[in-house]
Amino acid sequence: MSTSSYLITGANRGIGFEIVKILAQRPGTTIFAGARNPTKSPALQTLASHCPNIHILQLESTSYTDVQAAVETIRKVAGGLDVVIANAGIAQNWHKVLDVTPASVVEHFNVNALGPLILFQAVYPLLLARPTRKFITISSLAGAIGDSMVPVPDVAYGTSKVALNFVTKKIHMEHKEEGIIAFPVHPGTVNTDMGLGAAPVFGMERFDLEPEVSARGVLSVVDQATIGDSGRFWSFDGSELSW
Repeated sequence: MSTSSYLITGANRGIGFEIVKILAQRPGTTIFAGARNPTKSPALQTLASHCPNIHILQLESTSYTDVQAAVETIRKVAGGLDVVIANAGIAQNWHKVLDVTPASVVEHFNVNALGPLILFQAVYPLLLARPTRKFITISSLAGAIGDSMVPVPDVAYGTSKVALNFVTKKIHMEHKEEGIIAFPVHPGTVNTDMGLGAAPVFGMERFDLEPEVSARGVLSVVDQATIGDSGRFWSFDGSELSW
């Protein structure tokens, strides 16, 4: 049986953790689960102890050292990557234009947009080593700047997701001839640790969408994606979104 290999970043909690859980049950699947601090990820450690197809990697989004070490491990274990889901991200500031600090904007940009760019540059040879070649970024409707622009104070977070969408579409434009499928996915408004901080901004105590439901939707979109879906903005429910 042929083995498919996946790299999931931000795999220690929330949507990323649920994606790893689902993939771990698929026969012939090798999962590389990236976490900023694996020693502080007990749930991921426990899951990996019961699933030998999960390999935990220390992977801080903007660390060249972490990314290069991860690439070497993946190359030795699997030889290449079929699917990368760049899920790691932060949402820690909900200030309006007049109140947001430049430092917060830069922090969100570095993690949410620059991190996936660094990741793609590093895993590019691993994707070319396999025929599937999917690079998926977990974005947000906060990255839309048209009529669907979200009317909440999310300058730091929204700016970073706009940049992430741009980077992802550029990957599509510059590498589609190599068969690389690249697109951003909106995972929904999900009841995660990050979601708990965001929900009050939307006038809610908590979001209704559970991480497992979001994760299954994201994976369904990723599984079914063809080159014709590349370079477009998708929702976890399979609908196409406006940029």
